[in-house]
Amino acid sequence: MVDELSTTWAQEALSPLQLRLLTDAGAVLTRHRLLLAGGHAMRAHGFTSRRCRGLDFATDAETPLPWVAQDVAEAYRALGFDVAVRDSGERISVLTVTDPGTGAECEIDLLREALQSPPAPGTPCPAVGLDDAVGLKVRALHNRGAARDLVDLAPVRDLYPFRELERLGALHEDDFHLTELVQRLEATDMLSDDAFTRYGLSEEEVDHLRHFAHAWTEDIKLRRVEDDDLPEPNFDIEAPD
Repeated sequence: MVDELSTTWAQEALSPLQLRLLTDAGAVLTRHRLLLAGGHAMRAHGFTSRRCRGLDFATDAETPLPWVAQDVAEAYRALGFDVAVRDSGERISVLTVTDPGTGAECEIDLLREALQSPPAPGTPCPAVGLDDAVGLKVRALHNRGAARDLVDLAPVRDLYPFRELERLGALHEDDFHLTELVQRLEATDMLSDDAFTRYGLSEEEVDHLRHFAHAWTEDIKLRRVEDDDLPEPNFDIEAPD
């Protein structure tokens, strides 16, 4: 089953510059199978209302990512934008695109990923499938534990059991460890409510988010006790390239 994106998300979520970067460079995005990822992908799937300052794209194309980054940079320059390639690696490349007319800037992260589900078609640009969008967000929570990662993940708590969230995250992270995930979840208690309300959450929604983090933490701890404190689960998956 192919996921379908919201038909109105782009007008509500994207800045004028972000919208141009998606619509005007459709050819190069299609050529390299670059799919919207990150917070914008979660919003396109209808699971968050958070505004994102940058754009994330994921691809599973075989073309080396530094070549993809160079091609994307040249495409945006041809459209009149100023482009700085800040990082160019095999797994992630980072561009900063500036509109010389307004001075508006947008950071673009290009990610090479082992995508597991079909793309979700939509306008102005297709996105990674929902399972991949969620898995990449779980990886982000595991690796950095930012407030915005919990903001994006909490709305899917009724769709995915905790074990499934962990499995999806492990598909995108070679060194996925439940111990690390628990530490990130427990650190939620150290974040002020302002860390979440700045993204538009109400006090009630912040309470629900904290409950989500606590419930996930307790679920992992209970499973580890029941499984003789085994350090990590076996998800029976192949590690991504």
